[in-house]
Amino acid sequence: MECSVRTPRERTGPAIFIVLTGILILGLALVASVQEETPRPKPGGELRVRPFGSSLNTDLDPAGNGYALVVENLYEGLVRLDQNLNIMPGLADYWSVSENGKKVTFYLRKRAFFHNGQAVSAADVKFSLERLFQLKSRPVFYELASRIEGGEEFWKGKASEVSGLRVVDDKVLEIYWKQPGITNFYFLAAGFAGILPAGPVQSQKKKFFDKPVGAGPFKFDYWLRDRRLNIIGIRLARNENYFTRKPFLEAVEVSPFFQLDDFFQNEVQVIPYLTFRISRDKYQILEGNLLQLNYLFFSCHLPPFDRPDVRRALQAFLEKRQLAGLASTTANFCQAMDTYLPPFLPGFMPESIGREPNLSQVLKVLEEAGLGRVDRPLVVNTYFEVSNKELIPNIYGFLRDELKAAGLKLELKSGYSAEELARDNMPYIFFLEWSPDLPDPEFILWPLFHSSGYPNRDLFHYRNHKVDELLELQKNGLSFERRVNVFREVEKILQADSPALPLFYHKQRLAYQPYLKNLRARPGGLLSLNLRDVWIDR
Repeated sequence: MECSVRTPRERTGPAIFIVLTGILILGLALVASVQEETPRPKPGGELRVRPFGSSLNTDLDPAGNGYALVVENLYEGLVRLDQNLNIMPGLADYWSVSENGKKVTFYLRKRAFFHNGQAVSAADVKFSLERLFQLKSRPVFYELASRIEGGEEFWKGKASEVSGLRVVDDKVLEIYWKQPGITNFYFLAAGFAGILPAGPVQSQKKKFFDKPVGAGPFKFDYWLRDRRLNIIGIRLARNENYFTRKPFLEAVEVSPFFQLDDFFQNEVQVIPYLTFRISRDKYQILEGNLLQLNYLFFSCHLPPFDRPDVRRALQAFLEKRQLAGLASTTANFCQAMDTYLPPFLPGFMPESIGREPNLSQVLKVLEEAGLGRVDRPLVVNTYFEVSNKELIPNIYGFLRDELKAAGLKLELKSGYSAEELARDNMPYIFFLEWSPDLPDPEFILWPLFHSSGYPNRDLFHYRNHKVDELLELQKNGLSFERRVNVFREVEKILQADSPALPLFYHKQRLAYQPYLKNLRARPGGLLSLNLRDVWIDR
């Protein structure tokens, strides 16, 4: 009689197979269940948004000062920025870099059309950029012109076109830069660099922007009006011919006249977080950082503020978090800032030295400079440059009371000019709110701390040869990491020199209905919504 004996491996094999098969079936069932429960984007629906501010803004020129929410969804640039400020394709499908970065050739998308059905051409791109240089309405336009070959000559009226903007054919444009640099692409990704159709703009002139045509994910539909036919808002419709995936939303309406009760009744989906009546348990809150930075500058050319140790010592008397609270509302919250570059710019993340002030050392420094005497204070003129003038009394009162202990007597001045400040030998401090044109450290550090930058050149007179050298160095190169290192080195110098005290930056808050999905702020410190990816789940 033959007997067969199974080894343990033989006995367990079928069992393992059965168990694994069961696990696989169960796993597939769970995946299917999750897929069923995970909401998928649903096309359709209308979104109503109340923007910040109480007055209507009807400026639809990308080179103007309209609602970023509207303008950045009406128009499209050659390139765009992702959430981490990486350069991504826009109307340009791809590009090539040659001549050591000074020549960039852009290849436009073949399926890129304006809202009127006209194909986007390289000639439209050239026209749109040259139009900025003809407007001359913002200093940043000159900065862009000065970086392109022939741009300054065109700006000054010495040339009929910009020689560095060359149309190769309908879909190919070459840009010749004076210096290579990452910031060159940031200019092209800015909202003001949205591309316009040359023909309609030239024929209609200013009337073009009554019913503008762009190439963005949404197109102008009509103006919202009240019963008396007064314009109270704007309606955008989905661009069905958008060159990539079209938006989920059918339409977007924007009006500052939408009311809080409209939000509570589900008739409005997005509104500034104006009151704590908007329950965080019921509604979603979107918070975004703003490139709205506040500093206290010194007259660095006049004693005693010509001494870095004195400027450094004065920060021991200011409680920045309390000051930030004075400037805060529920919708516009201020965050104390200990670095010259804001901490939210992706990739830069400056490190704060974070030294605790040594009070005895601070008092010694002030005594050596003839300060610190409450009974014999130094009179210091105080100037303000802020967008919200209503904040001035409270901030001035705080600074006056805090710096009294340092032997300073602040006197509020209502106006100023560079010429007047140059004639006056009185030391002064300057509370400045700075909003850079582009989300890049260069547009914070250069104007505020380079010896030739405005407003530093005319108002603060800070001079440091090494800072100038480093800021010049970073302009000429395409290495992101190299620029980061340069900016960090500049940050360390500024921390030591203290030409100004960084105070706080702004954060804005929006409330939105819980059924809105994928609502996100655009990158770079501007709370403008990326409406292309939003959808309604109800």
